[in-house]
Amino acid sequence: MKITIEEIPESRIAYFRNVGEYGEKQNKELMESLKKWAQINGVFDNSTILGIPQDNPQVTPKEECRYDVCVVVNKDFNVARPAQVGKFTGGKYAVFVLDHTKEAVGEFWGNIFSEIEKSNLSIREQPIVERYTSQMIDNHLCEILVPIQ
Repeated sequence: MKITIEEIPESRIAYFRNVGEYGEKQNKELMESLKKWAQINGVFDNSTILGIPQDNPQVTPKEECRYDVCVVVNKDFNVARPAQVGKFTGGKYAVFVLDHTKEAVGEFWGNIFSEIEKSNLSIREQPIVERYTSQMIDNHLCEILVPIQ
């Protein structure tokens, strides 16, 4: 796995949230809602979209797990309902580019912690984030951002 290190600035986000068990179907529906909202509100083209699981399902009851899909917006953008306004804290991340397929993502999760250890990196207490741009979506790619010290 190829790793690049990136310092990501704090960003203002518009987001949609699902509360409940993490799952492919729920995440996909939530993402489609965000993309539709972003297109209607003129912020989809050239956007950065984030998928952020807020809770660890090994610690948090599955019915209380929060998953956010977000689009980065500028500080002056008026965020219309049903989207909510939030902040992506940013920081230092190990960035992995992968095919946006169930198999590639599954393989990633099976190897990520050994890859981080092998690279002598240390994970910090922040969610692991999925990042998409329209160009990446067009090429069926996604990035996984692992917060590091």
